[in-house]
Amino acid sequence: MTAGTRRVALLGALLAASLTATPQPTAPVVIATASPNEIPVVAAWAPDGQRLAYGTEKRVERRGYGIRTDEEPLYLYPGEVWVTAPGGKAKRVLKHDFLRSREGGFFSFAVERVAWSPDGRKLLVEITDERKNTATFLITEEGKRVSVGSGGVNFVPGYGGMWLGDNESVALLEEAMGPRLLHRVLLLRVVAGRALPMFPGRTFAAVTWLPGAQKAVGVEQKAELAGTPRLVVGSLDTGAVEELSALGEGYLGGLRATPDEKKISYFVGQEQLAVRGLEAGAAIEYWPVPFGRYEWVGPRLAVAYIEPEELGRRRGWLTLYDHAQQKRERMLEELIQDFWVSPDGAQVAVLTSGLHPTLKVYPLPSN
Repeated sequence: MTAGTRRVALLGALLAASLTATPQPTAPVVIATASPNEIPVVAAWAPDGQRLAYGTEKRVERRGYGIRTDEEPLYLYPGEVWVTAPGGKAKRVLKHDFLRSREGGFFSFAVERVAWSPDGRKLLVEITDERKNTATFLITEEGKRVSVGSGGVNFVPGYGGMWLGDNESVALLEEAMGPRLLHRVLLLRVVAGRALPMFPGRTFAAVTWLPGAQKAVGVEQKAELAGTPRLVVGSLDTGAVEELSALGEGYLGGLRATPDEKKISYFVGQEQLAVRGLEAGAAIEYWPVPFGRYEWVGPRLAVAYIEPEELGRRRGWLTLYDHAQQKRERMLEELIQDFWVSPDGAQVAVLTSGLHPTLKVYPLPSN
């Protein structure tokens, strides 16, 4: 082998390593649960990127339940919600026994989703009870109730909610065709206490929110699931709807907006993420991102996703695709089942897999 050939081979090896090598992450901050009987299930970053709200599932022994003829305890698995700054002490803002019956017993429920208001002072918490009923509760960052109107309640029926830019309104979904195949859009004015139907006569296969612009982007689908779905954007202030395009190539899922609310993305194939602007007729790019869980990373054109361990499996490795550099990079070798990127793209909270999942926070590379 000549010296020139060796140099070419070396350059080729270095290039291959730069595309495939896994970076060595800084030691993570582990978000410890309050007890071994509690596991994290969901999380959300505050707008400042410095605080993390997370829901847990807690094993609690059920006492005084009927006539017992054996010694085996009965357990419930209700949820709780905590707020912490990674590395600091966590504060519980929603306790597992806050829903009680007239007899004094508490209801078991699961925390499905947590979302912050843009000013970082309030939270919405979506819960589902044992009968699969869903409601969204509104609380402050300190765990105090946020009253809906003058009635004293602090919850509304609905799911998939998001605080809007005025910090006083919440956009929600309600089921139009079960099981959550199609949705209708509601707008809750918290002070007034009224949830108003938006975009009457329209149903959606998916909706993503633009809180700052106070708009919703939806995949509109007729109630009988017939015809070509259409991508539309609707104003949550005026109710006006603009069609962006017909989705002739289909819609597989994963509708999301970029953090700056200038672009949206959705899957049209197993490894085809469509990315486009919000103007009618905008050009569409197709990124090689596998179908599944993904999030946009801060202001740059990059997405984080779970590279599945096996086809069809939920767990896998956190991977970053940088479109500007046309580069994929596995960020962690640890298997995870979910993750949440901070708004500034500087950190990521991951939920590990296994019998006792752990919530960990890692820094993300800046470029």
